[in-house]
This record gives sequence, C-alpha cells and structure tokens, in this order.
Amino acid sequence: MTCPLCGLRDESIEHLFLTYDLASHVWRSSPWGIYPVCDNGIRMWDWVKFIWSLKDRGIRAEEVFLYASIVVDTIWRTRNKVVHNDCLPDVKRCIDSVCYSFADIHPTILPDHDQIRREFWAPPPQDWIKLNCDVRVGLESMCIAVVARNHLSEVIRVHSTQLDFSDALCGEAAACCLAVSAALEMGPKFVIVESDSRLVINALNGKESHWALENYVSFCSKSSPSFISCNFINVSRSCNFVAHNVAKWAFTHHLNGSISVSSLPENLFCNDHEV
Repeated sequence: MTCPLCGLRDESIEHLFLTYDLASHVWRSSPWGIYPVCDNGIRMWDWVKFIWSLKDRGIRAEEVFLYASIVVDTIWRTRNKVVHNDCLPDVKRCIDSVCYSFADIHPTILPDHDQIRREFWAPPPQDWIKLNCDVRVGLESMCIAVVARNHLSEVIRVHSTQLDFSDALCGEAAACCLAVSAALEMGPKFVIVESDSRLVINALNGKESHWALENYVSFCSKSSPSFISCNFINVSRSCNFVAHNVAKWAFTHHLNGSISVSSLPENLFCNDHEV
C-alpha cells in the first residue's frame, strides 16, 4: 500500500513514524534534539533500543518514551485525517501539538520529584511581586493575561493582550513575557512569574530548549537583569486559576492593555476553581 502522506513510498511502520519528512521534523523538534538517521535502514526496534540507551547518558529515558508515544499518536492521527478527511498534513501544527501535549501530560505521568508543586496559591514574601499568567486560546486568536499580587494577596495590576494567532505553546511564553513587561512598568526589584506551562518555564530557566520559544526566552533573559531577583516558576493549574479566569474573561470581552481591577468581576479572583 502506498503511503497516503507522500504518495511515493510503500507505507510501513518505519516510513510513517521514523523516516517520512513529517516524522523527521517532529523528532528533530524534541527537547533532546534526537532523530532517526533515515539512510541506514533503521527499524522500529532499533529506535526503541536507542531511546532506552539514553539512560546511560544521563537522560530520563521514560521522558523520551512519553514524548515518543505522543509523536506516534500525532502522526497516526495526521495520517488518518489525510485518508478520511482529505486534510493536508501541517508540520508546524503537528510539532506544536506534540510539544504542548508533552508539557501538559508530563507533570501527571512523570512528576518532577525534585520540585514539590504546591496545590494552592501562596502570596510572595514582603517586597516581592508575584505575577501569574495564562492564555485563553480560540480558533484563530487568543488572549494572554497577567495578574500581579503583593505579599498581602492584593491584586495590584491586571494586564491582557489579544493575539492574532492561536499557537498555545507560544501563547504561554508570550504570557510570561507580558508578565515581565508589566513588572518592568511597575518597578519592583523582586519578581516571581508563575505559569502552569512546564515546557515554557523550563525553557526560561535554561533547562530545555525549543525553537519556537527562542524569541520569548531571549526577551526574558535580557529583561531579567533589570530586577534584583526574577524567578520563573512552574505551578499546577490549581495555583493559576486567577490568571486563567482573567484570560478567559478578557478574551470574551476583547480587552487589551491594563485593566482596572475594580472593573473586573470579583468572582474571577478565585484561587481554587475555574469561573
């Protein structure tokens, strides 16, 4: 049977998931930069053994296997959309989907035991400002929002921005940049930026890299020296509901810029549930 994606080669497991152009691009975009070499007759079992061998190089092989399972699922779904819905494969959309799904699923399946993730929001220390940020994604646009609070848990600033694209991962990164920009305007010297996107926070902290986030990481890196201390922290969704609620509300009302705190419905500032 001919491959429905390229129409040139016989469809096989290796061709579909390892050597086809779409698969190659998705693998290269992984946080580890690994990819199957296409011209050496690689078999699927060889690739599985290679991933398992990464544990000898200090890499958590279980993380790579989780990423691999998402890659395989995404490619298979893309293949079926081509066959059944006559949809053209979109490489960038596939890469974004894999990265976002990995960032979303990872904390639940493979929690980071070196970092205890609180299940409730806590105010920052005195003289610090904590900025929680999130994104609300629509079909062709999205809204990023930032909520700044002080050590008394008082909301002191709310910002939102409408964006004319709908890449969720980049939206999470843009929200962190908006938080940094808001902090620069406010002038505190001690800042905490919290986001529930693990991949974005790891990229900002230099623990992972992703080509789509490079400009956002660069902006935050260049801006951070303006503060005495600027920390980027990954939190669970249950610590980020206020930013989530505000982003959702601002998206619906098409709001941009600084928003008067008094103009926002009080029920948006719920730390423990979605409104």
